[in-house]
Amino acid sequence: MYKFLVQPKWIATHLLVIALVVVMVNLGKWQLNRHHERKEFNATLVQRFDAPIQPLDELLQDSKPEDIEWMPTAVSGTYLQGEDISLVNVSQNGIAGYDAITPMLLNNGTVVLVNRGFLPLASEFPPAPTGEVSLLGRVRASSERRTGAVSDPATGELSEVQRIDIDRLQQQIDGDLVPVYVQLLKSTPSEAPTLSTIVDPDFSNGPHLSYTVQWLFFSLCAIGGWIALVRREVVKQRKA
Repeated sequence: MYKFLVQPKWIATHLLVIALVVVMVNLGKWQLNRHHERKEFNATLVQRFDAPIQPLDELLQDSKPEDIEWMPTAVSGTYLQGEDISLVNVSQNGIAGYDAITPMLLNNGTVVLVNRGFLPLASEFPPAPTGEVSLLGRVRASSERRTGAVSDPATGELSEVQRIDIDRLQQQIDGDLVPVYVQLLKSTPSEAPTLSTIVDPDFSNGPHLSYTVQWLFFSLCAIGGWIALVRREVVKQRKA
């Protein structure tokens, strides 16, 4: 009665179902791993957001940039006027625009890039405050190019960038850049009113767990479909 299962067309069906189940189960496992990674990231994020404010040079003494990212920091110095850079192709609250990046000469002689805030596309780049400026912000690590993302030119002076690559921008900045940049929260004196503070990252766990359930459900559907086909063929042969 079940000899039909070894017929070529049925063998092809078995292999197709097996392949679909393997792919969907692996996609489910991948989404589950993404869910756990996101939970760990959020736990780290909360811990760093709640950390006490420390001067930037103290944070950098014994830590790698990625180990202090998102921690609050305080810096003081003087903005390097005329060396502004626009971080383009960004959006905030559904509005397309750019971030205003200006280097600051710190009191210890080093230079840090400061993301001063977000501007809608039609807005002009506001000049940075002059004189001694004190900032409260969050430490951000240098950005790396993602696969498939647009790349900035490797040479030449850039007025617009796709990402804040500190090593690349060192080519055009006078002074030694520290290996992180600061995302501004508060400035004394205050910033231009057209600048919006960069929004905090998303603390949710995302849809990865629901995607895991969906892929496992789809794999069960594939198995159920295969069982239904086999049962239908058995009934058909019994009636023959």
